[in-house]
Amino acid sequence: MKPKEKAQQLVENFKDYVHGYVGSSMLTNYEYPEQILAQAKKVAEITVYEIIEQLNIMWDTFNDAEILGSANHTLSKIKYWEEVKEEITNLK
Repeated sequence: MKPKEKAQQLVENFKDYVHGYVGSSMLTNYEYPEQILAQAKKVAEITVYEIIEQLNIMWDTFNDAEILGSANHTLSKIKYWEEVKEEITNLK
């Protein structure tokens, strides 16, 4: 899956789990779609950040052990998730 597609998928998956209320709109039960998108993007960014952190730990481990194939594979995954993170930021 391309980074842009993964970013869209993550944000869409989180939309059902965030709220879109602003101020007293909860009293009127009105949700703002832009608020839902902003909150889903934040959750997706946190998720991707955690994935990147774990991959960085793996990369350090493989690199220290001189397991080059695994280190290179992990580095390519880090780059992929960095691109996903950027795409999440760019979603509108």
